[in-house]
Amino acid sequence: MWNRDQLLSIDPTAADYVLGLFNRDHLEYHLLANPRKEPTLEEMTNFAVQALKKDPNGYFLFVEGGRIDMGHHATKARLALDETLEFAKAVKVAADLTDEEDTLIVVTADHAHTLSVNGYPVRGNNILGIGGMSWEDYLPYSTLSYSNGPGYKHPQEDGTRYDISGDDMSDANYEFPATVPLSSETHGGDDVAVFARGPWSHLYAGTFEQNFIPHVMAYASCVGNGRTVCDDNNN
Repeated sequence: MWNRDQLLSIDPTAADYVLGLFNRDHLEYHLLANPRKEPTLEEMTNFAVQALKKDPNGYFLFVEGGRIDMGHHATKARLALDETLEFAKAVKVAADLTDEEDTLIVVTADHAHTLSVNGYPVRGNNILGIGGMSWEDYLPYSTLSYSNGPGYKHPQEDGTRYDISGDDMSDANYEFPATVPLSSETHGGDDVAVFARGPWSHLYAGTFEQNFIPHVMAYASCVGNGRTVCDDNNN
């Protein structure tokens, strides 16, 4: 299948194999996509879970909201945050279609970005807009900005800081301010959260190395050459 209409017209429980090729490269950002051509991450997740859950031996499904990462690299926070909302919808549909008693769902990221939330914006302020005014140069700053990336704004001709008040920050492709000019924003060094529910999800507690994540998956699902819950139950 190659478009959204085809995806929605197929019974996911009736096909043994399905290949969806909805773009020659990455899917378009949700805010910029043709809704007739490209399905949402939620719709693809819904289809995949229903297609796979008929297997009596269970299944492993990997779902990635990859455009979140790309939006941040471009310092296009509006696109990145919208992709995060789309990812949340995919998580919800996966949770709605599965049973917490027998399905482990793990939600995490492989790294952070240099996105920052700045200042003291008033309650109800648009997070994608102006955050406040500097007390030093009396120019506005955005609530969201990046440590580096293509959103760097060159100083004005008189040497003062760039004034973002004239920018159209409602544009989906707006590049939010960055401190250091780079063609692509870098990853950050922050710890990332791991959220989980289902069998053995309690093992995802505290701080741990990233390579611990698949070991818990294997343990809970009794796969691989390492120690699993099936081994422990047989002892």
